[in-house]
Amino acid sequence: MDLAKAPHVLTWELTRACGLKCRHCRANAIPRRNPRELTLAEVEAVLDDLSTRFEIPPLMVFTGGDPVERPDLREILKASVARKLHTAVSPSVTPLLTRKVLAEWKEIGVKTVSISIDGPSAAVHDGFRRMDGTFVASLERARDVTELGMNLQVNTSVCGDTVAGMPSMGELVKELKVSSWEVFFVVPTGRGRALPKITTEDTEATLKWLALYSKTVDFRVTAIAAPQFRRLLLQNVPGTKWPTIPAVREAQGFVFIDHLGEVYPSGYLPVSAGNVRHTPLTSLYRDSQLFRELRDPDLLRGRCGACEYKRICGGSRARAYAVTGDLQNEDPACPYIPEGWEERPTVVLPVHA
Repeated sequence: MDLAKAPHVLTWELTRACGLKCRHCRANAIPRRNPRELTLAEVEAVLDDLSTRFEIPPLMVFTGGDPVERPDLREILKASVARKLHTAVSPSVTPLLTRKVLAEWKEIGVKTVSISIDGPSAAVHDGFRRMDGTFVASLERARDVTELGMNLQVNTSVCGDTVAGMPSMGELVKELKVSSWEVFFVVPTGRGRALPKITTEDTEATLKWLALYSKTVDFRVTAIAAPQFRRLLLQNVPGTKWPTIPAVREAQGFVFIDHLGEVYPSGYLPVSAGNVRHTPLTSLYRDSQLFRELRDPDLLRGRCGACEYKRICGGSRARAYAVTGDLQNEDPACPYIPEGWEERPTVVLPVHA
């Protein structure tokens, strides 16, 4: 798959309205919908564009805020499925998300539902989501998903408050019979700026653990905002082959549309390439200067630019921007020192305002 021609995953923030107040929310979710959200007709126009002009259409992930806050969500899902797109929903677990709602999605043709579980206990998860009872409800909805015959993806956020629970989370996702586990290494943007950070050494150790864990299970395990996961696999898991395509990351196999139609390399990287109300998504993904530059590993600076893994990793551009204000700077969460780097002058990273 040529990631410069089409994204592998498209995540679409249908609304920023959400009943939760999660501590890490990159969207700074709001209680009520914005009247300037894309309309159903505008959503359908974008679906027409990506389903006909991308040779291999992306996996569609409808998210928020909470997409269930949109009363036309069923029509949006029907429109996506009608265009033969692999359709997924990533809802918030609030009283709006019921087994009945999930059964309706199944009937429409939704293939995958993502449920966020950030710790192996109510104390961790509910504290993170800032709503009591969310942990128990999340487990109930997760089991509903698999019982209804849809793929279950569990999303887990890693920060200073949750990293210690990763081994126990690994056992929990096994019990839930997931199809995939996506581990999000929190980028300091939105509300996430205030979360306790983890050190580069803890990030490296957690990714190493995740790499070894991934080879003991029969479901997909992915690290988000941590493309160095590929390096850890190569270094620690015997038999791992050198990848033939780059890691899916910002603008490279991934694209994000916000509730107003702005197109970003990632929801964690708030630099817009344009708006689908004015320019087709397919054109923005393939041709915008922002996306083209983010896909060029020769533009990387610092340790990422010198790294022998840069063409299959490239570091988190969202984290580089959030911490340093420079899209092409080295990933501050990666401690890896490329061969010969000790001989180079220290790079002073600017502070992002």
